[in-house]
Amino acid sequence: MTPNRKNQLMHKLVVLVQLQLELLDELKPTTERMKKYQSDLIAFSEELNNAICNTDTVQYLTYFQDLANKVDTVIRKNFDATK
Repeated sequence: MTPNRKNQLMHKLVVLVQLQLELLDELKPTTERMKKYQSDLIAFSEELNNAICNTDTVQYLTYFQDLANKVDTVIRKNFDATK
């Protein structure tokens, strides 16, 4: 695997983790299992951020939030289209 491909996959993973954390924050987990998952996911997110913090794309501060917003928009548009 090339370093560029590895960085792309790591960035994709960060976006997916960020989306999960946003959803869990909004859903407010109540079971112990989900609370533990959320806690573990926060720790994993911190590890991922440390792993990619030196890449050029991360210097663009809203990069991951922009990607998460685009995913949200695609889901919302497809959801609305099925009504």
